[in-house]
Amino acid sequence: MQKDNHFDVLIVVTAPDCQRLLGMYRRLIDNYSYGKICFIGNEAVRDVAYSNEKIRDYITWINENDVIAFNDVHQVISKRLADALGGKELPRGITGWYYQQFLKMQYAFMCKDEYYMVWDGDTVPCRPINMFSIETGQPYIDLKHEYHPEYFETLGKILPGFKKVIERSFISEHMLIRCDIMKSLIADIEKNESIEGEKFWEKIINAIEPDKIFDSSFSEFETYGTYVALRYPSVYKLRDWHSFRMGAMFFDLNTICDRDFAWLSKDFDAISFEKGQEVREDNKNFFDNPEYQEKLSAKKMLQLAQMEFNDGYKEIWQDDILAKQSGNVNAGDFALTNDRDRRVVIVISDNSDKKDLDECTASIESVLNTDSYTIVYAGKDDSLTYGARINNAVKDIHGGDYDNCDILLLDSSTRLAFDTLYFLKSALYSQNDIGAVGCVSNLAVNKQVIDAQFDTEKEYMDFGMRNNIPMERPCIERVSLSSYAMLIKRSVWNEVHGMEEGYSLKAVGDEAFALKLLENGYRSMLVRNSFIYNTSLQSEEGDTKGQIDKLSEEMGFDVEAAKHVNLSLIQEINKDPSDRLMILCYGCGIGADIKALKYLYYQSEIVGIEPDSKMAEIAKKTENILPGIEEVIDFYGEGSFDVILVEKNPEDEVLMAMLSSLLNEDGVMIGEKWGE
Repeated sequence: MQKDNHFDVLIVVTAPDCQRLLGMYRRLIDNYSYGKICFIGNEAVRDVAYSNEKIRDYITWINENDVIAFNDVHQVISKRLADALGGKELPRGITGWYYQQFLKMQYAFMCKDEYYMVWDGDTVPCRPINMFSIETGQPYIDLKHEYHPEYFETLGKILPGFKKVIERSFISEHMLIRCDIMKSLIADIEKNESIEGEKFWEKIINAIEPDKIFDSSFSEFETYGTYVALRYPSVYKLRDWHSFRMGAMFFDLNTICDRDFAWLSKDFDAISFEKGQEVREDNKNFFDNPEYQEKLSAKKMLQLAQMEFNDGYKEIWQDDILAKQSGNVNAGDFALTNDRDRRVVIVISDNSDKKDLDECTASIESVLNTDSYTIVYAGKDDSLTYGARINNAVKDIHGGDYDNCDILLLDSSTRLAFDTLYFLKSALYSQNDIGAVGCVSNLAVNKQVIDAQFDTEKEYMDFGMRNNIPMERPCIERVSLSSYAMLIKRSVWNEVHGMEEGYSLKAVGDEAFALKLLENGYRSMLVRNSFIYNTSLQSEEGDTKGQIDKLSEEMGFDVEAAKHVNLSLIQEINKDPSDRLMILCYGCGIGADIKALKYLYYQSEIVGIEPDSKMAEIAKKTENILPGIEEVIDFYGEGSFDVILVEKNPEDEVLMAMLSSLLNEDGVMIGEKWGE
């Protein structure tokens, strides 16, 4: 298919912009095998382009005014903005933004090939460009992550009934356009008699409210892509396109070299150098440093750099779930994570080992900005319980700049890795009702350990760098977490009055704290893409069983049994996790099994029944818990459930029969065997 198609790549550009990128166009020629570069612009563009001997034989030029006269477009926009301008001259740059898009559309009537490629003049390919699927032969239409509502407001006016239908964006610095489809799009716009004007570009201008013309309220890419998606859905094949749009902030256009492009090509299809940008001071000798390039991928390095951005465009990958939720939305509301205070209070529980404490502190200093945290120490004191030491340490910062910052609890035996805190923070603010989040580690209690066994600390820290990356569904809800590495929302900390102080042992204090969170309706999440290195599991001296028994007596149920997930029972469910199932969990306790089921069967509705009123009262604060079988029948009806898990034997055969009646024809009941 690569050899069977011929079409030129179209660059609409001004002379200064052409001059700025002139040395890079040879890379486009070397990576584009379908045809020549066709520059569209004025005579000055022609002179600049043909001045470069290295590209002269591979380019063509078309006078922009032979496609659409600039002055015609300028006059229509000036008329549309007459009231706003108040007699002043309209800046040519305002017209230029819309004009260059109209040129790309109108070119369809001049093109002699089936397709033509539109390519942004400030963009350079990092690897060979392939625009057809090897498997199907379909042309690709490429996608990135961006959302500008005004584009779709205009789209809905020029093409009534059309709206955004693809989650991602068609704005990818290039587009392969099929001429007949573009002609059809233009014809449909020109048929819209409700908008003043004859030509498509006149109607587009007149469809935009005057006060929004200055806001760049039209996109030829989003318009064409949406039109294809709705009218010609089987023509193109969708593909993720990874381009480095803010390249000029990290690479000097005059010094970027073959080694840099070879490194970039492993993660990026192209890189852009937008005018007006220059390499930031904190980015110099970073992205173009060969030592860093050996250690980190371009994708990972950019993700690290973007963590420091509060505003502006960010590159987003499809596996970057949290970033996708709000990334590059340049109007409207942002996700909860944007307005939070990024600083934290780090409370280190000191085990009296100075070397341990120094190394823990050093790891924090190596991966966090100095103005993003403050450290307080909960020193070892046999006269105080673990919870009391932690609470006193937090109280010591009262009245300072960190009064309202979240609390990160760390054991001195831990070492903070790259992005450990970043992904904890992201998870903590991914839902309003999350109160605390915890790390996975090489050594951990409470089933937070993962399979990571190495010989040296460096190997563990390198593993953390590989593990701490954007991940699909990274959070697993738990009923309790260990505070060896736990981040807690400050508002929640204040609401529950900090750690529980009635138990001398840390492990029991953690369980009591977790129960307080549940009682107040807050969730605890284990974050799979937040790894922390743990040098040792410190055993506690004391009567663990006696203290757990004391906590159980206070709560009115067996706390140790209630926190564990019955995996053997859950593993008997032989259903597709992606199916939408109705699952009933009878005897759900405080909700541990429901939380596991919600992760494993993420499309399903999970309902719980807990006969014990004390546990039911806690479970219903975070889960869908009904009082009994009768209420489930009344609400859902008989035959409504695909799976019923029975954790506790119903009291009698009548209740058992009622429970069975809730199963549908293909449903299964998993649990003890009754009547045997």
